[in-house]
Amino acid sequence: MLVGLTGNNNNVELLKGVLSKENYDKLNENYLYKKEPNINERSPYWCDNWTFKVEKLEDGRAYMLDTHFNSYSSHHIRVTDDNVNEFEVVFDFREVINISDSVVDEYEEKDLYCVATNSGGWSCGKLYWIKKGVQKSLQLQINKQKNKIEKIRDKLKWAEQELERLLEKQ
Repeated sequence: MLVGLTGNNNNVELLKGVLSKENYDKLNENYLYKKEPNINERSPYWCDNWTFKVEKLEDGRAYMLDTHFNSYSSHHIRVTDDNVNEFEVVFDFREVINISDSVVDEYEEKDLYCVATNSGGWSCGKLYWIKKGVQKSLQLQINKQKNKIEKIRDKLKWAEQELERLLEKQ
């Protein structure tokens, strides 16, 4: 790839944008990666999740594609030996499933991944993932049902009081 380079200083600049075969091989197209936002850019979360899937090209280059649009047209960063360690693996997509926001409170917090992986970003739900095979917490499900019952009792009590108030006006 770098055939014909001599030892002069111009070659140091050429090497800065290079990704070694060792680092190229470590990148996994099944992984979700994250990186701290660059706060010096425009609004750092405007159409960016700062979670990435890698696209590896046959010529040895690799790009991190922001999951907001999941395409090269979205925010993308060329991976080099200088920045490869800025990307942290979140999970392997083959080992997780996306769960509904309505059942998040039925899983132990330690079992949840909360990451934006689509154009909904951080505001439109579908942020939660769990490892395949993880079971809902029985205790959390019981607590959720108890809370539902308590809320219904409170609504019933309020409705009874409101009815009583109205009947007193007759």
